Amino acid sequence: MATRREWGRVLIAIGIICSTAVIDYLLYKNQWYAKMSISSHTSIDQQQQQFRENALVKVHSAGNFTDRVAAFNAFLTSLRLEELTKRGKDAWHGPISRRLEVLWGYRDDYLQLLSNYTNVMTVALSWLTNNQSSPRAWSSLQDHSNLLIQTYYEWTADDTLCSWIETPGKTKLRFDAMYNKTCNRNMNDTVRPVSVEPVFLNAKPLYAGHYWPNNGSSYPERFYTSAPPYVVHMHIYRDAIVNEIGDVITEGLELRQYTCSCRTNEFRPLPNNVEKIPLHSELYVINQYWGYAIFHRMIEIMPRLALHLQFLKANPSIRILAPEAGGRLAELMKIIGLEKSRLVTGVRRAKIVYQPRAAGCHFANVQESQMLSQLYRDYIKREFPPQLRNRMILIRRSGMREFTEKKAIENVVKHAAREYNLTYTLFPANPTPSLNKTMMMFHSAVVIVGPHGAGLSNMIFSQPGTYILEGVCNPPYVNLLFQRLSHILGHHWHGVASRGGCQKVTDVPASHINTTLRKYLSLMSSQSQTHTVNTTGLYQNGP
Repeated sequence: MATRREWGRVLIAIGIICSTAVIDYLLYKNQWYAKMSISSHTSIDQQQQQFRENALVKVHSAGNFTDRVAAFNAFLTSLRLEELTKRGKDAWHGPISRRLEVLWGYRDDYLQLLSNYTNVMTVALSWLTNNQSSPRAWSSLQDHSNLLIQTYYEWTADDTLCSWIETPGKTKLRFDAMYNKTCNRNMNDTVRPVSVEPVFLNAKPLYAGHYWPNNGSSYPERFYTSAPPYVVHMHIYRDAIVNEIGDVITEGLELRQYTCSCRTNEFRPLPNNVEKIPLHSELYVINQYWGYAIFHRMIEIMPRLALHLQFLKANPSIRILAPEAGGRLAELMKIIGLEKSRLVTGVRRAKIVYQPRAAGCHFANVQESQMLSQLYRDYIKREFPPQLRNRMILIRRSGMREFTEKKAIENVVKHAAREYNLTYTLFPANPTPSLNKTMMMFHSAVVIVGPHGAGLSNMIFSQPGTYILEGVCNPPYVNLLFQRLSHILGHHWHGVASRGGCQKVTDVPASHINTTLRKYLSLMSSQSQTHTVNTTGLYQNGP
């Protein structure tokens, strides 16, 4: 057991991070119990308690979202200090058993099953509800504790796309089940502020052979009606091996988080030559399957850093296991304050492994994406000259899924931008603009038009309330990943269906783009009559 003098040093460290007033911390028989009282900078006292049930530590903290995330990161730092003190110079201990049981992260009960393994602990930030008696009364419009963004907008689609979503089994990824066979065709509704629906917080990709509840026809009922139990979670392993796609191996266990990997075997042998695998004291895992590709890097890999940035900055000796050790990933990490030198790749071992929540395949996580977008936008405002927010962007793909009528569509967007006094900007796929130009371009956008493709990922740099018009692939290639991303980032989204040709081309008539775009612009124009524009071009509520 640590002495009070030793834990006094821990308290000082935590106090620096989150203004902690009083912390009582006890460690006994490898079990954690903590009770924390936090005094905020406001007049409102915040109470926080952490406790362990089996191997699940629930962190309860009051306050707004950023304050709760800061408290969560402070608690992670306290656990880290405790584990390092406990281990001392103890060597890495490899798994004894040669047989590994595979646990999949797609299971609804995988957090409970994970508690059966002695070398892993899960730390979770509990969902804070103000109405315990009626959780179904929850609304994001008043929730500043669990989400960074409160206001969302109805997403809409044309009649063809809506009919695909509403028809059972029409889309391979079962968007009929995801959205309960509902779709809104009325573009007028896209300007109406709404609460984010619980399904966006609970849902995960539907794949036969993996996650396939109710034979693929629907999620469990609570997914549509209730907020989740936790905002976010982190797995912490002792003496683990991590492979090149982020699966973690420890005594008797291989945890495969639910990402784009499609392997199905339930048991596998321990890797050979374990002692030759590079060893680290501590490792933070962000690599996933396809993590080197543009969309997956931007929307699945980078967000895994966002909620735990304070923890990583406070503990710079922790190495980061990633799909690549340089390139665009290193550029993006530098923007949020993390150095390239911390990156490692490939198969690695570590005495302590930190594994944040993974993103499902093509499935952006809500809180992580919102926080990363805010970090990028803060950087843009801090580092670049102010720009008028009046840009209409057309994304031009080259090769797969480009618009069949791309020249006609370019003319349509140009003319519409001119008529509505907006700056027309073409975003080419080849050559792709520099990161700085891309960030400034999308941050100043009010409208983004493009076929389905990775260029739409750049909406993460855009300010909430941007209008997105996407050409969506025809069956069996319908994928609403950008609809999900735009919605959780607080953007407006409308989908127009391709007549055929996907994956080679996106066949949306220029006339259809013209009609839909002008409807969008008319709605924007009517909304702007009740707003004023400041010197940087951002729409603000009028007096």
